[in-house]
Amino acid sequence: MWPLLLVAAWAAKPNLVLISMDTTRADALTCYQQPAQPAHHGHHRTPRLDALAASGIRFERFFATAPSTLSSHATMLSGVDQHTHAVVRNGFPLSPELPTLPKRLHQAGYDTIAVLGAAALESAMGLGRGFRVYDDDLSSLRGIMYQDPADVVVERTLRHVDARPDDSAPLFLMVHFYDPHAPYAPPKRHLERVVDPDYTGRVSGNERVFAIFSRHARQGLATNADLEHASAMYLAEVAFMDEQIGRLLDALSERGVLDHALVVVVADHGETLSDDLAYAYSHGSNVSYEAMWVPLIVRGFGLPLAESAVVKRQASMTGLAPTIERALGLDATLGTTDFYDLWRAGPVDDVDGWPSRPTHPVFMEATRPRHAEVDDDWNNLRMPRAVLAGGWGAHAEPFLDRPLAFYELGLVPHEKMLETLGALLQRWDVQSPGYVEGDMAPATREALEALGYLE
Repeated sequence: MWPLLLVAAWAAKPNLVLISMDTTRADALTCYQQPAQPAHHGHHRTPRLDALAASGIRFERFFATAPSTLSSHATMLSGVDQHTHAVVRNGFPLSPELPTLPKRLHQAGYDTIAVLGAAALESAMGLGRGFRVYDDDLSSLRGIMYQDPADVVVERTLRHVDARPDDSAPLFLMVHFYDPHAPYAPPKRHLERVVDPDYTGRVSGNERVFAIFSRHARQGLATNADLEHASAMYLAEVAFMDEQIGRLLDALSERGVLDHALVVVVADHGETLSDDLAYAYSHGSNVSYEAMWVPLIVRGFGLPLAESAVVKRQASMTGLAPTIERALGLDATLGTTDFYDLWRAGPVDDVDGWPSRPTHPVFMEATRPRHAEVDDDWNNLRMPRAVLAGGWGAHAEPFLDRPLAFYELGLVPHEKMLETLGALLQRWDVQSPGYVEGDMAPATREALEALGYLE
């Protein structure tokens, strides 16, 4: 009898907990060893995510394909980038015909629940298809975005988990945290751990005050103390989110959800902070490392996945959904390429090199126009773009007519390599869709009306 019970337990579908951290650059987590700028904030810690990474799998070089929330989440859940799913940026809904992970898991018998931290992913944008519960009921208006802080997101999530009509079905739970997005307004207990107690400037998490500061920073008018204080505020937001992710995982463990489960923690994009003052404290307009390099941490509970592993080989957001499918014991049906070989237990092929051992290229492009937007071709075609392949990278800024240049990888220039990368990037651009009409998302319109910007 015992062998039969053991077989039945292993045959059960594992739960999936997908945690999405908005605006979280990889080096904002202390487990990535290079602290976010400014580097001397020694008291900044993310212990819960560090512990998860130490026991599971941490990807050192994982990249988003788009630096905006909706477009990146469309890739996260579909396995294809914006040249296929055609989500230009926030406010451009996902096509109902596109296969996605929630649809796939719903069809496979999963109970599907999503809880959002901000209205950028509201149901009108199309990501909710396939979820039985898609909770985008947000309580507070900050700037032009309805959102909830991490502790409220956790409370909403646990209410839905506790109210499941059939807890015998495997669970797909997606939880979206928005806290590190500007303006940064972390709880005082986290802020006091990282800020300079002698700071006397005016930078704060107030929407209007922070907007003035970030504009001054881009004009070169902010002081070093202001820049350091703003970066500390961001790190405090990340620390608060880490605390609440730990609280969520503890609660799910107490409820048995993690007895047999796959936990995936990833960010949709990063944040520039003060690394490049032309784009200070923002994202969307560039494809620099700090905007596109994001954490990916995976932990299998009762699953045959690697443990205490660090993957050095690069990977892209496009491979996440099909890799999750395979880790759950399903056939990969989403996208075109997975990287499950870097998750499974046992030796993995973790070597980059070009052209003898090429990795799958990562293509990325900016999504927020700073100049006139293309209106007779793919909307983002003239924005900054980049390709990473085999440890090499190339970057282009078409709107400035700047020639292709090597990306920020610290490599000795190699003219032939630049030609190879340029050809890859050109081939990717040829595959882009045509112009896509956008419309203001309903919650964004409501927020602007509430602030008196629209009638």
